[in-house]
Amino acid sequence: MITLEEIHIINNPNTDIDVCMELINKADYIDDYLFRLKERFEKINPKEYYLSYSGGKDSHFLYWFIKEYLQDTDIKIIGVNTYMEHHEILKRINENCDVVLYPKLKPMEIKEKYGIPCFSKFQDEMIERYQKGSRTKNTLDAITGENRITFKLNKKARELTLNNELHKVSNKCCKVIKKDTLKEYQKTSNRKAILGVKGAESKLRKAQYTNCFTKTGSFTPLWDLTNDIQEEIIKRYNIEVPDVYKYIERTGCMGCPYGNRSGNTKKELGLLKENQKKFISNYFKESYEVLGIDINEEYK
Repeated sequence: MITLEEIHIINNPNTDIDVCMELINKADYIDDYLFRLKERFEKINPKEYYLSYSGGKDSHFLYWFIKEYLQDTDIKIIGVNTYMEHHEILKRINENCDVVLYPKLKPMEIKEKYGIPCFSKFQDEMIERYQKGSRTKNTLDAITGENRITFKLNKKARELTLNNELHKVSNKCCKVIKKDTLKEYQKTSNRKAILGVKGAESKLRKAQYTNCFTKTGSFTPLWDLTNDIQEEIIKRYNIEVPDVYKYIERTGCMGCPYGNRSGNTKKELGLLKENQKKFISNYFKESYEVLGIDINEEYK
C-alpha cells in the first residue's frame, strides 16, 4: 500500500529513481489500478480537457484523482446548475467548480416544450417518437413489442401509448438541461469532456464504453472501474461521499422517475425539504400518477 504523500514523491520528476522504485514495490492491486489510471491521463493534454463535474460519486472520484492524486491545475472543473440537484450536491458544485453553467431553459420550460421522463430513457425515446407521429418499423416494433425480445415497451407503457392515454413523455430533460449546456461550453472553450462514467453502472453503458475515448473525443478513464475497487479506494483515501448516498445509489435530478425501478425515487422524496418536494411533485406529477408514486406517502 502506498500513501498519498508517497504518490506525490513518485510523481515528482526530481525524485531519485531508486526511491521511486522502492515505493512502487510497496504497491498492491489498488495502487496498480491508480497507476493505470494515471497512465491514461498521460495520454491527454490537460489544457484541452475539462472535467464534467456533477457533484456525484463518480465525478467527485475523478475530481479527487485530478486534484489530489495528480495535483493537476490545468484541467478545468465545470458544473451545471440544473435547478434540480439535492442541496448537498449543489453545494459541492459551487465549491469545487472553476465555472458553474446555467441551462438556457428552466425545468418547467423543458416540460412544456418536450415533456417529462416516465419509464426509462429507451422507452421514453420510443414513446416520444410515437407521440410526434413516427410510425417507422423500428418505432412500431418497440411500441408494440412485435419482433422484439428486449428493447421494447413494458405492458403498461405500451397500453397507455397505443390508447393515447399518456401525457407528453420525453427523455430530453437531461439532454437539454445538462448535455446541451456543456456542449455549448465545449464550443466556446475548445475543450473536450472528461466523463465519470463506468461500464459497471448498467448493461447499456458496459456496451457503450469499452475504452478511454468515445467517438466524439470525450475521455472516459473510469470505463472499466468496478464498484468494489472504487469503494476500496474511497475508503483508503477517505474521499468525501455525500450523505445522500447513504439512502440512494445514484444521484441526479431530485425525484427523477427513472429511479423508480430501484426504489430511489420514493426514497428521494423522503429526503426532500417541503419546498423541494412541492416543486418536484408538480414537475413530475403526471409520471408519478402513472407509476403509482403517492407524493403524500411518507417514505423512509
